[in-house]
Amino acid sequence: MNDLSIDLATTRLAPDIVGFIDRLQPDLVVGWMHDTTAPGRPVSFTVLIDDLHAHYDVASIFRADVLASGHAAAHVGFAIDIPKAFQDGHPHSLTFLNSDGSELVLCDPITRIASHSWMIGMAVRRDPEASGCVIVTVDSLSDGRITGWAYDEAALGGSARLTLVIDGEVAFAFTADEARVDVLNAGHPHALVGFTQRIPGRFCDDRAHDIALQATDGGILRAANGQTSPAWSASFPSVAITGQVDGLHDGAIRGWVLRHDHLADRRTGGLPVLVTHRGQPIGHVIANQFRADVAETHGCDPNCGFAFVPATELVAGRALELRFRVLPDGPELKGSPYLAHFPALDAYRQVREMLTAADAVFTQMWALRAQLKAMLPAEQHSLATYDGWARRYQRALAARPGTVFIDMPLISVICPSFRPRLADFRAAVQSVMAQSYRNWELLIVDDCSQRPELDALITELATADMRIRPQFLTENTGISGATNTAIELARGDFVAFFDHDDLMAPRALEFMLEAAQRTGAKLLYCDEDKIDDAGVYSEANFKPDWNYRLLLTQNYVCHLLFVSASQLRAAGRLRRHCDGAQDHDLILRLSEITPPGMIHHVADLLYHWRKTPTSTAASGKSKSYAVQAGITAVSEHLQRRGVAGRVSSPFEATFYAVRWIVEASPRVVIIIPFREHIALTRACVQAIRDVTVYPNYEIVLVDNWSVSAESDAFSAEIAAMCGVRMVRVERAFNYSELNNIAVAQSSSEMLLFLNNDVFVHQSDWLEQMVGEALADPAVGIVGAKLLYPDGLVQHAGVVLGVGGVADHAHRGLSAHDPGYMARAVCAQDLSAVTAACMLCRRHVFDEVGGFDAANLHVAFNDVDLCLKIGQAGYRVVWTPDVVAEHRESLSRGSDFRPEHQARFFAENQFMEHKWGQALAQDRHYSRFFSRRSGLFRDLVEPD
Repeated sequence: MNDLSIDLATTRLAPDIVGFIDRLQPDLVVGWMHDTTAPGRPVSFTVLIDDLHAHYDVASIFRADVLASGHAAAHVGFAIDIPKAFQDGHPHSLTFLNSDGSELVLCDPITRIASHSWMIGMAVRRDPEASGCVIVTVDSLSDGRITGWAYDEAALGGSARLTLVIDGEVAFAFTADEARVDVLNAGHPHALVGFTQRIPGRFCDDRAHDIALQATDGGILRAANGQTSPAWSASFPSVAITGQVDGLHDGAIRGWVLRHDHLADRRTGGLPVLVTHRGQPIGHVIANQFRADVAETHGCDPNCGFAFVPATELVAGRALELRFRVLPDGPELKGSPYLAHFPALDAYRQVREMLTAADAVFTQMWALRAQLKAMLPAEQHSLATYDGWARRYQRALAARPGTVFIDMPLISVICPSFRPRLADFRAAVQSVMAQSYRNWELLIVDDCSQRPELDALITELATADMRIRPQFLTENTGISGATNTAIELARGDFVAFFDHDDLMAPRALEFMLEAAQRTGAKLLYCDEDKIDDAGVYSEANFKPDWNYRLLLTQNYVCHLLFVSASQLRAAGRLRRHCDGAQDHDLILRLSEITPPGMIHHVADLLYHWRKTPTSTAASGKSKSYAVQAGITAVSEHLQRRGVAGRVSSPFEATFYAVRWIVEASPRVVIIIPFREHIALTRACVQAIRDVTVYPNYEIVLVDNWSVSAESDAFSAEIAAMCGVRMVRVERAFNYSELNNIAVAQSSSEMLLFLNNDVFVHQSDWLEQMVGEALADPAVGIVGAKLLYPDGLVQHAGVVLGVGGVADHAHRGLSAHDPGYMARAVCAQDLSAVTAACMLCRRHVFDEVGGFDAANLHVAFNDVDLCLKIGQAGYRVVWTPDVVAEHRESLSRGSDFRPEHQARFFAENQFMEHKWGQALAQDRHYSRFFSRRSGLFRDLVEPD
């Protein structure tokens, strides 16, 4: 049955929203929904479990089966991971709410049962009339894979769980849940039934093997032909050859070849390649040249490249179709045959003379640069050897000259306590008593621990130092209540927040007060790390300077929090309903009344967070109540600011995502420069038009002097498209100028700069970028997260001063790797982002004069623009919630031709001359990290 057009009258409690449940499992709910009045706009919804807010999502997953069934939109699916707290084997009620708070009625497309409340945690629903069989079909057993489809007749809405058996041995189990529209169209009841599984390498040995599938739960499995125990015989090659011809570069035809040994799971190079023209051999090469880009992409031996250089006298002035085949009997390479055009002999000689002269200059330049770099000592420290670095740093910290205070205000250190380990508590208090700054008071508020030995220790310490003021509560008030009591008792001009088992560096209060008096700051924080029972330091948290957008995603400020008492009183008491995130809530409220210029980061490690075997610091796990408290704190902060946004925790941890709710839809112009590469550019444009639901945009293609017949046809094609137009610029390539020309010919309020090798896949990508910009008028630029085609990170923001002018942050991480302190997955303010996918306010762009077309033709123009906008007082925001594919080579730029080196060197020098101070001190990247290597990893010598 493939008729999904259920009577709408039975599915509309929330007006005009039609919804369906495909799969209902204890850990996962899959379905789709759409708004019949606006089919192209994804539906936002909230999930309640047992009437508790559990999840916020947008129905925007691509569902080809829905489109094939006749509905107007395909980006309508959702897949909800049920929080582990509700995966307890007990039944729980599941309710969906529309964005306006009304209940959504969802239907089972098989039974046509409609309901506004569903149950999870129970046994899978079964059709009593069904036979209980799993129906399976295998489409292919080749290329080391098994592909096909399967579904469980009796588990309505549930995908089949299968086990692959090879030669009587269980290989692995898997779920058949890939989309298969052809299966749905053939009359079967489901579309999410497909599977593609790789055969384990140990069976890829060129021998015949018996292949069988079984129902994992032990049920009956039947093939489409009626056979009750589907089995096949197949052999899988032990060795596969892959490779391609890249093209003509620097006078040689280049490419690469790999031999994949499935049994050993090794990919190696060194294979011979035969080159032929019109069937006649003209040469052969060995594919053993170094190719870092291939190694990074395929995880293989990098010595797999080749470069074929034909005799100049034989090919000069000719166009040859060359074929490349692996010897002795291997395949022809992808990209073969290759049509190569070779210049005439006179052109060869002229170019060689010019290259010789240029090479001489730049050889000397790079040799000098190498000598200068060699004079610098190599970085000897990293996060992997942090304990040793920390001890060297503490010695350097202790050796700094002391601060002479003219005014010595009282500092109130507040310390709520509840059943700490006595040894840790004693050490914590002694770290306060050892402070170099002496005018402090320590307010210990015990939250009714009911531990006589703790009471005795507190009394002993207070007797030993009159600056310690204890308070024993007779009832437990929670962390917020105990902290509020301490604040009320505080008499100091500044208040420092201190946990009952942590440690302060000996000069922590001195350095915090010195920074407060020097800068006039009212809210200060420092860097921190963790210390375990063995005294080993780890997990250094080197923080950025004030970063409001990062604060919305996590409490990066944390310890040591140092606040003006008057500012703290103005912010109000800690709120008990935010316990678990009470400090995050307080900092958010302080940020509402404290100008950014009065918030200061003391870039020193002054606080050591105790890491015990049972602590959150040791386990790294976030308690569910703390996660929910954080969501509440951020949500209420946005409400107080009058900004609409939905807050969630996508990783069920104490860092959050904000989905901005924006009513306005300002006009956006998407500017895409290109020259030739028509197929790539066409695909880029088509991806935008296929997925984008944002209603108010136009695409401007900037053709930089394309001359091919294909480009002429493309121009005619674009002329017929609605919302897309072409601007032709016939002059030498200058990226800055091309974009400036396009901006001048547009009146849009928002500018979206996009490379023609960037491909968007999210329907709401533009909506989210615009929302990020409109959430705060101080935001001037918004950047996106870009991935290489293999899913690794290409761009997650820009760090200044690394490797010269700047470098991409988190490059090479997997797409969901949180990176250092989760900064690869958290939205944040940065100094710069790449213009490969960058949104900019038009008036801000005009205010700073746009891209620098005079000095920055190709490199660093985006970094320069971001720095100009930051200098003008606007913020640059990077969001990981907009992810696009960037088809840029992992090794791009490693083999610049000399003329490119000259241009690159000139632009590098320009940036260092103009922005030298900013490049040396990126306020969003710690001074302790190396600028020469290892982003967020290598450490400089402590000072």
